[in-house]
Amino acid sequence: MRYTLSFTEAGYARLTTHLFGVHTEAGAYLLCRVARTADEIRLLVREVIPVEVDDVISASPTHMQIHSRSFLRAMKRAHVTRQCFVFVHSHPPTVPGHSRQDDVEEQKLFSTAYIRIAGAPIHASLVLSSPEKPCGRVWLNDGSTQPIERIRVIGSRFRFYFSGAISEVVPPIYDRQVRAFGKDFQRILGRLHVGVVGSGGTGSAVIEELIRLGVGEISVFDEQLLTESNVTRVYSSRLVDVDLPKVKLMQRLSADVGMRTVFHAHAGNITKRENVEHLRNCDVIFCCTDDQWGRSILTRFAIYYYVPVLDVGVKIDSASGVVHSVQGRVTVLLPGSACLFCRRRVSPEAVAAESIQSANPEDAAERRRQRYIPELQEEAPAVIPFTTTVAASAVTEFAHRLTGFMGAERTATEILHLIDTGRIRTNSTPPNADCTICGQNMLWGRGDTTPLLDIIWAN
Repeated sequence: MRYTLSFTEAGYARLTTHLFGVHTEAGAYLLCRVARTADEIRLLVREVIPVEVDDVISASPTHMQIHSRSFLRAMKRAHVTRQCFVFVHSHPPTVPGHSRQDDVEEQKLFSTAYIRIAGAPIHASLVLSSPEKPCGRVWLNDGSTQPIERIRVIGSRFRFYFSGAISEVVPPIYDRQVRAFGKDFQRILGRLHVGVVGSGGTGSAVIEELIRLGVGEISVFDEQLLTESNVTRVYSSRLVDVDLPKVKLMQRLSADVGMRTVFHAHAGNITKRENVEHLRNCDVIFCCTDDQWGRSILTRFAIYYYVPVLDVGVKIDSASGVVHSVQGRVTVLLPGSACLFCRRRVSPEAVAAESIQSANPEDAAERRRQRYIPELQEEAPAVIPFTTTVAASAVTEFAHRLTGFMGAERTATEILHLIDTGRIRTNSTPPNADCTICGQNMLWGRGDTTPLLDIIWAN
């Protein structure tokens, strides 16, 4: 079992601004919801509560003493809101980890936390010797501790802080990438778990690029079998592969490339609950599916779990063999950004039509006849240079979010490719305050719920 912690970029900025805004040690409390899988317990930070000046008994650059009423208030709120409790404090740069004094004081603190906070599976503590050097551990109910293996900060940049120094030897095969971005970029890629939903024209291109970049672990989700018309744009496919599961072709691709990528093939649709549950192990997700139902689920998933989703789409407007326009899109979904509903990329009516079609095709046909739900879209045109262009744009955006190579001013959450005119546009559409998904802060970092994502799932 590994333990991790995830922040929004805004939440982490509030924390570090408080901790390093004075010349003495400072403290704060985090209240978190939980995402639990067989392999990981992930703490999702929802509230940052600074220790108030009136509650600091004494402080210097190397110590801080806090009045008990301060942490008891925070524990009470954690109990009432059914959240985990995390104590955070700053350290001087010369002390990057927990001190012996921390060991003694925190043991008493978290013994109290387990008594006063009912139902929380774990609590934790963080020490920051600088904003770029967080160090965390969880305190278990038996008084033992375990390191927080990674801390994620998700926003205009995707930052990952790992326990211990990242010092793995980078294989020479990545030499050209290292010359561009450095060894730390390569080491981070090797530790990331990336999900890809859909392995068609855009998805297979994304998967190929992620494998060759050196992403350590990839999970692919697709229930479809390869058809003859897929071969024109699905990477690694051959005509002799027709009727094979697409995810198996991607698994074969990973093995053939031989980059030691840990590959998980899920031959199922993301509209099924068990597949969404697997996504909770991912650090980043690429959405490369055509259906609006699946996109709507991933829109919600990004908000609930602080897992950024790069949604990829291509639309060709053509008639009678004449192409009128070719548009591609990469939309970054995360808390603080407009969702696909607000952007009008997904509609409730289309989601309803697709879900009804899946559950009861006969009922769906009758509803369409009576015009209660819209017609399902026919298979759209798809051409490999267009799907590959947009897939490469999505992976480029992923690289930028990890490195910032496009510059600090590049914070757009959507890239629009007007391929037929050779133009690229960007936007940073904010959430609609009235939106019941991205506009409701109470859903941010909600984590595991019953039912999952507060959705009623079909059996």
